[in-house]
Amino acid sequence: MTTIKAMLISVGGTPEPLLKSIEHHQPEFVCFFASQGTNHISVKVCDLLGDTAGGIRFATELVDNENDLLECHQKAENAVKRIHAGGYAKDQVVVDYTGGTKNMSVALALAAIEQGYFFSYVGGSRRNKGGVGIVESGHEKIHTHVNPWDFMAVREKRQAAQFFNSCQFKACRDVLNGLAENASTRKNVFRKLALIADAFHCWDLFRHVDAQELFKKSRLQELAEDHEEWIARFAGACLVLQPVLEKIVTSSERGKIPSPELVLDLFANAERRFAEGKVDDAVLRLYRLVEMLAQQRLRVGYSINVSDVRPEQLPETLREEYLAKHKNERHGLIQLPQTPAFRLLQELGDPLGKAFTTGAGRFLDLQKARNDSYLAHGFQSAKETTYEKLREFVVGLGAMVTDAAPRFPRMA
Repeated sequence: MTTIKAMLISVGGTPEPLLKSIEHHQPEFVCFFASQGTNHISVKVCDLLGDTAGGIRFATELVDNENDLLECHQKAENAVKRIHAGGYAKDQVVVDYTGGTKNMSVALALAAIEQGYFFSYVGGSRRNKGGVGIVESGHEKIHTHVNPWDFMAVREKRQAAQFFNSCQFKACRDVLNGLAENASTRKNVFRKLALIADAFHCWDLFRHVDAQELFKKSRLQELAEDHEEWIARFAGACLVLQPVLEKIVTSSERGKIPSPELVLDLFANAERRFAEGKVDDAVLRLYRLVEMLAQQRLRVGYSINVSDVRPEQLPETLREEYLAKHKNERHGLIQLPQTPAFRLLQELGDPLGKAFTTGAGRFLDLQKARNDSYLAHGFQSAKETTYEKLREFVVGLGAMVTDAAPRFPRMA
């Protein structure tokens, strides 16, 4: 625990707990949170501190109605503002909620819990009234705790999970960084989780190398052993995906080759866009996937690069036509767009080419719907049925096992 420089103290009916707490923490600034009926206790504490009080600055935030939770909370927030005005770091502040009414203690905790402060309570081994009253003088004991924010912050954790599960990875990262900012002992855990959210953001943008580096920085194995079950479970699911990402990166580094890993990654990306309700984006990805399937089959099965086809790689039935239609006069390269690539596969006797040709009529209708999209050439929004039919067509080509597509984990 770092050196304490400021304290927020709720004031009850006796000065002893306050004296014990101040003498223990030795702050340079104390803000009393008192009621009209207990303000004299604050004054008495200053007197009892004697020479010790000479080096401490004091302030008081008064509550008019200590039984009004709303007013107590408003005044407690004012007390927190006094701490902010002093410029104290979060880990230099202790909140002592021992004294005051229950409403005052609750209000002070509510106002301070999100600030990242330490919390303190004065208890003791002996109490009057048969052990149920106040702590007897001389038997006080200081209990200092980390900020409850470390193990609570339920709303923020739930919000982070909701953002992650809806693919809003940047928003998730920002919430997790906020959790890290307010935490005391769990800062590194939340920062690592924020790195993971950033990694999935990069992965979602096809920045696979960046995602891989962020995964490494997040130390997934450590998180998988965290005592919070939801963190350990989430990190464990990410560890399962790490080899998948490594394969995608490796295939990307081999050059512009549409590997099976990249094909499945694009399919999974399209599925995420559709789940988000971004139908136009999803349709464009599937349309690109159809083209990629032809490129991948020609490259892997026949060593044909659609961006630079050699004339001798073309069957005689297509050679003259393709040289006339698809030779780039500027570069002198034979370059095949989507449909001619599938026609080449058909001429080569490939099952993918045959499957595409069989469904060519359906694909042309879907192609028109895609071309009419705002994100292509038209002014219409793609319908969910367009994506579903295009997905059915893509799967029906039989060129990939969709169950093998990478599925991002859920943060629960």
